[in-house]
Amino acid sequence: MTDENAATRSGLVDRLTGKVKEAAGHLAGNRDLAEEGELQQARAAEAGRAARLEAEAEQAADEARVDAELQATAVDQADAEVALNEAERLDEIDRQQGADHARTRTAARSRREELDRQVAANEAALDRRERGVEAGAAAAEARAEELDRRAAADAQAAATLAAARETVEGDDR
Repeated sequence: MTDENAATRSGLVDRLTGKVKEAAGHLAGNRDLAEEGELQQARAAEAGRAARLEAEAEQAADEARVDAELQATAVDQADAEVALNEAERLDEIDRQQGADHARTRTAARSRREELDRQVAANEAALDRRERGVEAGAAAAEARAEELDRRAAADAQAAATLAAARETVEGDDR
């Protein structure tokens, strides 16, 4: 099983678990459980989005590398064609060899520079996407922590109310 398949299955299990918790919370009138279920579903969805974005980023990087290799091959092929033409035109070599080589090198350099710029731009875009995914995950984690803190505070308040109720009921007896 690939990591992507495992992540997909884990996300599906998390979503289903979240739905079950949400439904159970609604049925039982337990808002905390329902919210926990919603949060678990949101985490699973965010993890799925993160996995998709990472896969897209990897695909874009792979495509950029393939494009770079294809263009480098095209440059090499152009260099080879120039060399072959120069060999066929031996009597023109004396006049044109310097100019042909200079043009070829300039074109190759320009192409390589453009490819470098494209690769750098693609990598920067991938970095931005990854930062966005990380920021989304951090926000989801912060929301989860806030919900956990609220749940703990609600539990504490419930315990305090229960203790106060027992004290009042004990005093009434």
